[in-house]
Amino acid sequence: MKKVELVAVGRIIRSEGKNGVLKIELYSWIHKEPFFERIYIEKEGECREYEVEGFSLVRNSPFLKLKGVSDLKEAEALRARVILARAEDFPPLEADTFYDFQLLGCQVITTTGQSVGKVTELVAIGEGCLLVVEGEKGQIEIPLVRAICQKIDLEEKLIIIDPPEGLLELNEI
Repeated sequence: MKKVELVAVGRIIRSEGKNGVLKIELYSWIHKEPFFERIYIEKEGECREYEVEGFSLVRNSPFLKLKGVSDLKEAEALRARVILARAEDFPPLEADTFYDFQLLGCQVITTTGQSVGKVTELVAIGEGCLLVVEGEKGQIEIPLVRAICQKIDLEEKLIIIDPPEGLLELNEI
């Protein structure tokens, strides 16, 4: 499986007990318990697939049991690894909503057709988010708000913005 088909959803913190249970951290945008039945963990340049055997919350800490990881030694070998899941395994969202990772790589243009660049990163700020866009003029941070981001077309990987005056020139010297 190619890594580009996978999305990081969390990381393994440490082993927990003798039977291979893993204490994990899920990324903040996963608001409910994990929805995936299979995960992938990269180790030594390869992504290995694991079947999720069980998930539990103990005092608000998430724990994961993987099929084939049955002892402390096997679990410890996975310490600090990133947990990946297939994008197609994510549950569908309501209309006009999306997962943050779906915006990565989107081309950003203005309502007048001016190319701004591609989304390379999303930065959470409080309850909001900034699109980090890399373009010919360098890096530009664009607030992900409906007033600016007029249209988001995930099929076309396109975001059309109506930037307020001066937004695109903030990083110019």
